[in-house]
Amino acid sequence: MNHHDAPAARSELDMPVERFRQLGGDMLELAAQWLAAEPDAPVLRHCSGVELAALFEQPPPEQGIDAARLLEELRDKVLRHSRHNGHPRQFAHVCASPDPVGALADLLASAINQNVTAWRSAPAAATVERQVLHWLDALVGFDGGGHGLLLGGGSAANLHALGAAVEHAQRRHPGTARERLVLYTSRETHLSLAKAARFLGVGHVRSLAVDAARRLQPDTLRAALAADRAAGLVPTLVAASAGTANAGSIDPLAELAAVCGEIGVWFHVDGAYGAPAALTPAYAFLREGFARADSLSLDPHKWLYAPFDTGVLLVRDPQRLRDAYADTSEYITVTETAPLESHAFWDYGMELSRRFRALKLWVMFKLRGVDAYRRAIADNIALRAYLDRRVRAEAELELLASDLSISCFRYRPAGADAAALDRINAAIQAQLLATGEIVLSPTTLDGRYSLRVCIVNFRSRRADIDWLVERVLAFGRQAHAADRDAAR
Repeated sequence: MNHHDAPAARSELDMPVERFRQLGGDMLELAAQWLAAEPDAPVLRHCSGVELAALFEQPPPEQGIDAARLLEELRDKVLRHSRHNGHPRQFAHVCASPDPVGALADLLASAINQNVTAWRSAPAAATVERQVLHWLDALVGFDGGGHGLLLGGGSAANLHALGAAVEHAQRRHPGTARERLVLYTSRETHLSLAKAARFLGVGHVRSLAVDAARRLQPDTLRAALAADRAAGLVPTLVAASAGTANAGSIDPLAELAAVCGEIGVWFHVDGAYGAPAALTPAYAFLREGFARADSLSLDPHKWLYAPFDTGVLLVRDPQRLRDAYADTSEYITVTETAPLESHAFWDYGMELSRRFRALKLWVMFKLRGVDAYRRAIADNIALRAYLDRRVRAEAELELLASDLSISCFRYRPAGADAAALDRINAAIQAQLLATGEIVLSPTTLDGRYSLRVCIVNFRSRRADIDWLVERVLAFGRQAHAADRDAAR
């Protein structure tokens, strides 16, 4: 058939509905088997990068395979070698157990395939996203009117906030080169802010000292701002943290906001991890700081248990996003004039093509209710507190840092020097991973190797904490003995 011939009556890509139901049912069964195995399967099976690459290596398939063989490959290659992020002892990084309700909503979002560029292209999806933004704004106490947008994650949200702050600073100080702009962070701030500054050409990044609780103090910030202004530089954005990834530290947000207000510098809160804790009574104090921020990033795929990828940027003045990101071109002209119908998300961020990220949150909140997530977050915080008590109760363990749902500790036998302690705890970490029954991501705090536990998992229970403490003690004693033998 050449390109002049008429196409077949029906494209082979146009799957009959019954076939879609059958294949979809088979894939849904695979997903159900995965969920059923979450509590008991290995968190991650060991497989080297070379071995895994060999499993998948092949030329582009010119012809398709039958569905049964595809499902077998999905099960034996993809699922078998994927990490069980919903396992109750998956304590690495800040990686939540995803709510299955959100996964089902994601399937629907892919099926209807809405491109959420603007209301005119996806009216229901755009309306849902703006409703979800209003909900999140109110739930965490930002109280900014629900302005912002959904993005891939906290890194993208931080980048967009800094981009808007750069534009705002240059409008306030016409003729100022970006080399004179300054971003203020702390030593505990997420690396995405410094990366964003480098990408945007911000000339100076201040990584300010923190106190013993790893928090940026107002006097430290005030002194840095004064020194830079005296040197002719332009303070552009101050990034405070509502739950650092390293240790869960929370900066004194309201106090830092007051310092920023003294000179009118943009105050941003990186709440990608910790912001949802504001839903709980124990961390409701966060709301005061959020309400004084110019912008707030938060990741529902971290501590609202949404599937990836779901990040949010909330802003108090949406015009500042428009100043930075709005542009025009003939092929994207919006002809609608009513306020709601003329809304275009591309005027508020870099993306044009945008996935229907909000649907999973809308469905989750509608079906579960917000209080279900509030209780799950509170349970995670309570488990962290239980871990802290277990650590403090053991003479061989030392608590190094703790807040929100992150606890950092180490095995500390008597008589071991600093170098030996690092070696012993690294050996404990390796032995824990080798069990296949737990995943931790270690960190270093003030030069000390630390076992870091982040609980953002609605399946985790006290028994999982007990399992961890008992094995740290057992593996620690073994590693200490081996280290002493090696030193002889």
